[in-house]
Amino acid sequence: MPYLSALGSALVLAGCAVSAISPEVRERDLPDSWRGEAEYDAVRDGWLAQLGDAELSGLVAEAMEQNYRLAQLAGDVEAARQAVIVSGAARLPELSVALDGSRRRVISNQFGITRTSSNFEIGMDLFWEIDVWGKLKDVEKQASLNWLAAQALYEDSRLRLAARVAGAWFNVIGAGDKLALLRERLENLEEDLDIIEHAYNQGLTGALDVYLSRTGVDQERARIAGQEQLLAENRITLQLLLGDYPDGRLDVDRTLPLLDSPIPAGLPSELISRRPDLQQAWMNLLASDAAVAIAHKQRFPRITLVAAGNDVSQDLGNLLDGSALAWSVLGNLTQPLFNRGRLKAQEEQARARLVQAENLYLDRLYQAFSEVENTLSRNRSLQTRYQVTLASEKNAVAGLDLAFEQYQRGLVPYTTVLEAQRRAFDIQSGVIDLRNQLIQNRISLYLALGGGY
Repeated sequence: MPYLSALGSALVLAGCAVSAISPEVRERDLPDSWRGEAEYDAVRDGWLAQLGDAELSGLVAEAMEQNYRLAQLAGDVEAARQAVIVSGAARLPELSVALDGSRRRVISNQFGITRTSSNFEIGMDLFWEIDVWGKLKDVEKQASLNWLAAQALYEDSRLRLAARVAGAWFNVIGAGDKLALLRERLENLEEDLDIIEHAYNQGLTGALDVYLSRTGVDQERARIAGQEQLLAENRITLQLLLGDYPDGRLDVDRTLPLLDSPIPAGLPSELISRRPDLQQAWMNLLASDAAVAIAHKQRFPRITLVAAGNDVSQDLGNLLDGSALAWSVLGNLTQPLFNRGRLKAQEEQARARLVQAENLYLDRLYQAFSEVENTLSRNRSLQTRYQVTLASEKNAVAGLDLAFEQYQRGLVPYTTVLEAQRRAFDIQSGVIDLRNQLIQNRISLYLALGGGY
């Protein structure tokens, strides 16, 4: 199935009839469907709103205005646009005007006579390289393709920045959820410690249970300190994306949402026209193709037209009256004859770069397909794991309550309670992690499909 992006197709049709791009690159058969489970409706834009967080949309908008890397790429786009203007100007005649003026005073020592004279001269030069072979047109085309590639890179960076901000935002929320879980667990352990110490004072339990319970409380306090640091680091990561000072102070009062609805994945053949990074790689490939044409035409004769005119007068007001006007017109044909193979080597060098661009494009293309396949497969796996872990959480919490109750009745040792506590915490923490992973994978899937935020 042939694949050309919309912009790439237009440029190919408008460009030279001869291209050095391999036919294997221009046309390839793509699968009719994704191997991973997916709905094949058209990919929808506006995925940011589908995450269900109004504050996140404001943060992404802030990042688009203040992110330094994005501002740098915007400058690259403007520079590439100006390069198109510069290359287009080479196809037009170049006219330059020079105006010279001088005033001279001469004193004769013999007679004591002083003479002052003025002299003004204006000259105009016209230079025009006639683009017989279309070389200058190819230069302008290459500049236009580089401009489109810069625009595609900018759009891809915008999408990736939106995804990174969204991912960092939910990492902050997830870290906060874990911190809340740890603090709740600490409260429960402190209550258990009070009960065990009270029982010990009454002679109902041994000192070992008290030591084990105190150790559990201290360990939980250490975990809380570590989680607070992790939360601060996640906040700083988000602040850097927003262009804010990274002080780690960012209030977030929400919990992780559950995203379990499928999203339309479209068809593999639609991926190329949606992803800006693939469009950038294709534009770079077309620009390399234009570079081959330019290098080839450098070996052809160069035809130029040169015209010059000048006028001289002692009075500035009478300049260009035609009395002293001189002009000349010259046609020039230049053909490289002997350069020790330099031009041929430059053409082969351009062809080698074209092969590099072809392989880079194909690598990015199949990387894009693999990203979609992996995220679709991972989404199914994460959904299954989440549902199983959610059911295990209920059993673990119920088992913990039962273990402590039986311990108080003297039916099980305190080590059984410790094991039940560990399992309950691991599963509860796993639920938070899986919910965040579902969100992060959903963001990755939107990005892999080339969905607009």
